[in-house]
Amino acid sequence: MNIVLHGNTFRLLPEKALFWEEYGLMIIADLHLGKAMHFRKAGIPMPELSALKDYENLNALIGVYHPEQICFLGDLFHSNYNTEWRLFETFIEQNPHVHFSLIKGNHDILKDEHYEALGIELIDDQLALGNVILSHIPITHPPEGNINISGHLHPGCVLRGLGRQSVKLPCFVYYRNTFLLPAFGHLTGLHVVQQIGAVYYAIAGDRIVMM
Repeated sequence: MNIVLHGNTFRLLPEKALFWEEYGLMIIADLHLGKAMHFRKAGIPMPELSALKDYENLNALIGVYHPEQICFLGDLFHSNYNTEWRLFETFIEQNPHVHFSLIKGNHDILKDEHYEALGIELIDDQLALGNVILSHIPITHPPEGNINISGHLHPGCVLRGLGRQSVKLPCFVYYRNTFLLPAFGHLTGLHVVQQIGAVYYAIAGDRIVMM
């Protein structure tokens, strides 16, 4: 599904990413890589191959859309360094044709040298491309004439059916010059976002449903 935001056309992907074809740019929020190992270190059992799922999804997107750049909107690696970092190193090395950048989020506490060694561009706060401002945390009042694309909230919405049936789904959310991306990582959970006048783009399997 395509959407036009302040004159810019983006493709909403049911894989929970945003593709800006004009820039060859894939925008992805909140992977929280390394979270499975973080849980294991805390004594919480996790399936052995759970850490691979997000990399499979990333590689599938690259194979279909061939982005020139991928910008991570924060919370790329969940916490301190752990052995899952090696999986991330392998992923970056296998995609030398892609320029990777990271807008730091509140969970991005690894030392810069880890990212710099892989050639990842680090951005401390936000990135402006024309009238589009990319950030991790939503900007409270985006400047007039600009659209803020952000993550952080792991947005979800509730679809209700007959017989009091309901289901909570990840979604994109558009409100007041702000566009929220769903969390890409599969171990992230959902937060139901309620904004007056918001438009929700729910992800239902391989379809996007506007609400």
